[in-house]
Amino acid sequence: MRLLLMGITSGWGEVLGHKLRSFLTLFGIVLGAAALVGMLGVVKGLLRGWENMIYETGGIERIIVHSRRPPETQREIAQLSPGRTLNDVDAIIAAVPLAERVTAEVTIPGGARLAYQGRATGLNVRGIMPATFIMDRFDVSMGRTIGELDLELQMQVVVLGVAVVDQLFPRGTDALDRVITINGQPFTVIGILQEYQNSLGSGSSVKNSAVFIPLTTLQTLYRIDENVDTLNVKVADIADLPVAIEQMTNVLTHTHRGIQDVWFETREELLKRFVETRRSYVVSLGGVAVIGLIVGGIGIMNVMLASISERVREIGVRRALGAKRTDILVQILAESLTLAGAGGIIGMFASIGLIKILQSIVVPANRPELSPAALIIGIAFSGAVGVLAGLYPAIRASRLSPVEALRSD
Repeated sequence: MRLLLMGITSGWGEVLGHKLRSFLTLFGIVLGAAALVGMLGVVKGLLRGWENMIYETGGIERIIVHSRRPPETQREIAQLSPGRTLNDVDAIIAAVPLAERVTAEVTIPGGARLAYQGRATGLNVRGIMPATFIMDRFDVSMGRTIGELDLELQMQVVVLGVAVVDQLFPRGTDALDRVITINGQPFTVIGILQEYQNSLGSGSSVKNSAVFIPLTTLQTLYRIDENVDTLNVKVADIADLPVAIEQMTNVLTHTHRGIQDVWFETREELLKRFVETRRSYVVSLGGVAVIGLIVGGIGIMNVMLASISERVREIGVRRALGAKRTDILVQILAESLTLAGAGGIIGMFASIGLIKILQSIVVPANRPELSPAALIIGIAFSGAVGVLAGLYPAIRASRLSPVEALRSD
């Protein structure tokens, strides 16, 4: 411990005694440490935005049931299948216990024209079930959502996003209980969705342009068949996905009269891409930061070699007075560690400033985050670079012959 403290004191003396040289030496470590911590903060912010996007669209426990062409052996009898319908929803709810929520959705073919007292806009109108609000994370700020009774009675009611309200109604107008037309049919506004921010970018989310009406109402007024466009299932745990898919396969094979005309999309692939993206971010951005630290380490190595050349006689005197090679080794390593540690600490303050600047520039959804773990990693990497950079000079100094060192001028 005494040798370590002596080395730290000596190293700090080197910093103060050669200010310009020390500044230039530490500059690489400061940049590398700040870049490393900044990179970790940026990656954490980007990944948080992606996680929010996945969460807002149902999470990774979601299963999407797609239609597909049946195999060649069933092409001639493919018309026996009714396709995806509300019967599939009822069958999955009844026979798949792992299905936490099941919902279906239809849209008006070709889009729809919404109008109110001379104001009009063209948007995609979605006929949904009540579970859609929970599965897709929609909440109302005013009024209510579509309920089971609306579905059963085929009520002509509508829930609007805030962007749609701004387009259809004059500023300051209370849109609740107003009657708008959708392709000429009257609908009463029963709810206004809360305002959403984009999960992965700046500005308003597409959720703000949502228009919801009861699924059965849309089928009756605007569709010529009973098929649904989207069929979604959510399980309680991602570990239940394989078993749930097997159960749904059996159920839908029965409701589709043996025709294999559906396939299941899970978000496991999305989760894999998420992990791969996180790894690529860390490797690429972390590589840049580590290069900066290596450059700083080379600077420290040069300084330590120059310092040893200037102190050859001092080292010889210490060896002559009984200092062991280990004592010299520890002292030089401690000096190198002190230089790197000082650079790492300054780099931490620089990284805090960098993160603050980025937070004021980057959109809130992807805003970089500064965590204590990132600061600890930055200082630890700086210290490791200092030890590695000082290892060769320390070994070289410890191997100096006392006699030859004392002869040095």
